[in-house]
Amino acid sequence: HFGKEHPEAAVTLYNLGIAHGNLGDYSKQKDLLERALRILEQHFGKEHPAITRTLHNLSNAHGSLGNHEKEKDLLERAL
Repeated sequence: HFGKEHPEAAVTLYNLGIAHGNLGDYSKQKDLLERALRILEQHFGKEHPAITRTLHNLSNAHGSLGNHEKEKDLLERAL
């Protein structure tokens, strides 16, 4: 058992977020990816490849919700 703040929990949150996005629930996708991102940043810092991947998918969720300014900001952050 890893606990809610373990990086493996972040992987599960990330995968759940992707699944919700595939089902068209972009709000839930956004929430789950934000939680995953917070955990990943705590454990790996802001330069880890998992952070970039999560930011990219989080930006897609914001774009799907019509928040294109946030989408752009997250993509720029991922660079």
